[in-house]
Amino acid sequence: MKNKILYILPSEEIGGTEKMVIVLAKGISKAGFEPVVLTLQRRGFFHKMLDANHLRNYFLDVKKKPLQAIVRTLFIFLKEKPRIMHSFLFAGNMFARCLRIFFWIPLVCSQRSTDDWKKAIHWKIEKFTSFLCPLIISNSKAGKRVLIEKAGVNPYKIRVIPNGIDLEQIREKLKLAKTFHHTEIIVGSIGNLRKAKGYNVLIDAAEIICKKRKGIRFEILGKGPLESRLKEKIQKLNLVESVKLYGFVEDVYNYMVNFDIVVIPSIWEGFPVVALEAMACGKPVIATDAGDLPEIVENGKTGIIVEHGKPEALANAIILLLSKPEMRRQMGNNALKRVEKFSSDTMVKKYCEIYNFLLSERNETKLVVNSS
Repeated sequence: MKNKILYILPSEEIGGTEKMVIVLAKGISKAGFEPVVLTLQRRGFFHKMLDANHLRNYFLDVKKKPLQAIVRTLFIFLKEKPRIMHSFLFAGNMFARCLRIFFWIPLVCSQRSTDDWKKAIHWKIEKFTSFLCPLIISNSKAGKRVLIEKAGVNPYKIRVIPNGIDLEQIREKLKLAKTFHHTEIIVGSIGNLRKAKGYNVLIDAAEIICKKRKGIRFEILGKGPLESRLKEKIQKLNLVESVKLYGFVEDVYNYMVNFDIVVIPSIWEGFPVVALEAMACGKPVIATDAGDLPEIVENGKTGIIVEHGKPEALANAIILLLSKPEMRRQMGNNALKRVEKFSSDTMVKKYCEIYNFLLSERNETKLVVNSS
């Protein structure tokens, strides 16, 4: 019988974390583990993606049906008998820590960003419940720093494992992607439409650029709580013809393959998957200094790093690449080489080492000491 890993996260929609869970779950399946995914929200597109990848999954809808969620969670544990819990995002981590009071099996929590949205109360909750989680895996060095500085977590409890992507799968998708001839230069961006992703800044930068240059189109893929506000801003700035919001798209590569530049205007971040995806497509990336983006994008070689929250700086970087097609081409070629460093195989191997240690030793104290 394979050892079951129960992945716990709040999501119903798909984003960077959800993509990583799918990649990780598929990877550990090949290494002798059996992944099971449990989400706190109702069924959504994330679950459809899990189904498409033949990954067993459950959902709870905790907010609307809390009592039913408790009963359903008990049923899931009795049925699946997981050997390890691995949780993601704040709500998923807190839910898993509560579960560990009743199901004393090893728990691995994940830190996915610097979480600038958190207030003092969130960091206190993080601190005072951290004893329930013997190990926290951060996908970025920035995420580790913020846990130490704001939550007071023992640094020896935190390991950094960067995100990885399935390069072979992306290459296969790119073969099927539809390219089209366009006279305009396309500046693309992909992400959830929420404050952390900095799309207000990108639209401000687009206004600056469109006053100076013609023949530029900005395409933003994604959905989120700020969608209506961003549409209003685009209309107010008379950018309707230049800035397009496409909402959620199922296959981003059909769009990304046609981008000339990929922009990541984040205000705060962890280790964004979209940067790796853009590089795997051979695209130059203009990104902010948020999170570990400077660790991914080599400034001046595979793209340009600018200060976050600064529309003028972002606009200047975009204008520079717009005017230098040879620089764009060379950065894209460099990106193809650099992204090889961030393969999913490397990421999965590191996670499997942790799972195997937990199952073989059942000694969490040793794990924490060795994690330094």
